[in-house]
Amino acid sequence: LWICQRIAAMADASSSDAAPSSTPEASAVAKATAETLPKEDDVMSVHLARQRAKRKHRSKKLQYQFLFKSAAFLVMLAIVLITKQVQAWYKGYTEGQNATATEIPGGADDVPPFMKDKEGEL
Repeated sequence: LWICQRIAAMADASSSDAAPSSTPEASAVAKATAETLPKEDDVMSVHLARQRAKRKHRSKKLQYQFLFKSAAFLVMLAIVLITKQVQAWYKGYTEGQNATATEIPGGADDVPPFMKDKEGEL
């Protein structure tokens, strides 16, 4: 892009010269150096903008990666805890279904202590 602009500026400068001379004038040299400084600044600013964009993208990528791994960990933790609770309940349920069991731990009589106390009811 800046090469095309530079070529266009050189073409304009050559067409605007009415009297071709072999030595460039001082104003033309100053004008040429003034044009190159902003071009270098433009190149530098574009490079710095790309660097900032890459850094921002990398930061977002790490952020989303951490979020995904945390969510995966929480889902697996929930699955493990639910599985343990189901296994504990199933163990009590199968013992309650046993015909030779004297005390039925998983049966209808196995209620939590807060439900056994009837004093606090209205």
